[in-house]
Amino acid sequence: MKAIAARYLHAGLAAASIVLSALGQLGMKAGMHALAEVPDTAATAGWLDPGVLLWTGAGLFCYGLSMLAWLVALTRYALSLMYPLLGLSYVLVYLGATHWPVLMEPASVNRSLGTALIAIGVAIVSRSKDR
Repeated sequence: MKAIAARYLHAGLAAASIVLSALGQLGMKAGMHALAEVPDTAATAGWLDPGVLLWTGAGLFCYGLSMLAWLVALTRYALSLMYPLLGLSYVLVYLGATHWPVLMEPASVNRSLGTALIAIGVAIVSRSKDR
């Protein structure tokens, strides 16, 4: 029973690392987006803007947690399996950047196709027999 629980824990930490990494990137981008909205006259104090601090701080926090989860997940899984799985964070970042109202970055056919290719590659790697 303990082995099954440990397997789920490590799989959950691997998934958490991927999701937290994407959230961290999105949060940091939202912070920089908020910084760009600060008037030029307050450029030096722009880093102290509450929106900049909130989003950037939340992004850094999520990214830090993702690294901790990543380290624990690496105790169980091979790096040659885990590293390609991090490609899912690219997919999540693309979806978040193009659909989150705070960012609303433009989507394009080429970016969408590239992102789909990443997802296909992750699926192929994750189905390997030597996990």
